[in-house]
Amino acid sequence: MIHLSDHADTLTPLRERAAAAVAATAERLADPERVAAALSASGRPWDPNGLAGGAPGIALLYAELARYDDAFRATAHNWLSLASRSAHTAAPGTGLYDAVPALRFVLPRAAAGPQDYRSARTHLNGETAVLAERLARRERQRIADGAGHTTLESYDLISGLAGLGAALLDDDRPGTEEVLRALVQLSEPLAGLPGWWVAQDVRSYATVAPKLGHANLGLAHGAPGPLALLALAWRQGVRVPGQADAIARLAEWQLGRLRTDAAGPWWPASVELTPGQEAPGRPSWCYGSPGVARSLQLAGLALDVPDWRRTAEQALLAALARTSEHVGRMDPAGWPDADGRTDHHGLTDAGLCHGWGGLLQCAWRIAQDSSDSRVARRLPALAERMLQLTDPKAPFSFVPPRIRNGWTDDAAGFLTGAAGAALALHTFAVDRAPATVWDRALLLA
Repeated sequence: MIHLSDHADTLTPLRERAAAAVAATAERLADPERVAAALSASGRPWDPNGLAGGAPGIALLYAELARYDDAFRATAHNWLSLASRSAHTAAPGTGLYDAVPALRFVLPRAAAGPQDYRSARTHLNGETAVLAERLARRERQRIADGAGHTTLESYDLISGLAGLGAALLDDDRPGTEEVLRALVQLSEPLAGLPGWWVAQDVRSYATVAPKLGHANLGLAHGAPGPLALLALAWRQGVRVPGQADAIARLAEWQLGRLRTDAAGPWWPASVELTPGQEAPGRPSWCYGSPGVARSLQLAGLALDVPDWRRTAEQALLAALARTSEHVGRMDPAGWPDADGRTDHHGLTDAGLCHGWGGLLQCAWRIAQDSSDSRVARRLPALAERMLQLTDPKAPFSFVPPRIRNGWTDDAAGFLTGAAGAALALHTFAVDRAPATVWDRALLLA
């Protein structure tokens, strides 16, 4: 475990600036009505459901801050109340980022003691376990029937089994084991292809013939999600038959997809039967090497395979080296996006999904579990870059996300907005693992 205590004198002002930025964001996000009005004014529809941009994700920021200052607990409760009211009329969805599982994930983290929200937590846990059992049963039946390949939304972190397992891993061992058994089966080859191969187009996710499909390598939607969950569960002592073999299969497959450039190792966003991405993409959590690296490091920690851990750390260091080369160079040379086309903007946002916040949190977690101090030494530069994206004139204190392909990401919430950015910056400011383990929603811990 690496800390930066040797440089405490020089880092203290930076940590104080980070803490001040977090406080400014917390002030701007405190009032749900103000947040809704600001989003509406920017042309962004407000939906309080779900973890990505809804009330549960914003509540998660105040739940974490309340572990340091109890005054934030009331604000967390207000956001949870809104989340609860809206969840009554929302479809339950199928994954962690949907209304019911999202609220089930956040409530225990917002509780000050075992009695807080007890009835609601029991109810939501039951609802989430039913979703997980139904999806796991469907996947096992599909495999038993030889009914074809899986889909991303069946097993991924956002909508599928990996995310539901992340929610249940806290305190529902039977539900978690149900998910793990399904993922163990999913890890086995099917019709000459990996079990996680999807008969879906790599860009549109539309159904295609298997040979035109792909294997996804993003932590948000691909094989690294099940790998991270299997490894995290193993480290917590939650184990099912075949789990170690499944971890090894997924880890070795990821290692087999590794590529190298002048900076070092990198992973493509996906693998197809025809040639695909030829250069490193953005160093993001969702579809970049940092997220893949963390899943491989977790696997190496679970099964005590030092080579996996070293490769993961080298891949992150390479991603950080490329980041240093490209910071400030918005044009003409940028990061290729997930399908290999050039994205001239690189990491321009502060958010967790595909911004600097996600990279900072990935790097912080990898640094804590590494004996190599080089990753930790890069953290201040990442925090400084995030601080450059703060703006006192912005509605939520961070520069709003840029429009991508005609779409404007959520500027307020957990996944792409200010709440998630503030959570990552808070981790750096206090230099401690999140008290709520909020980044389990990213399968980083």
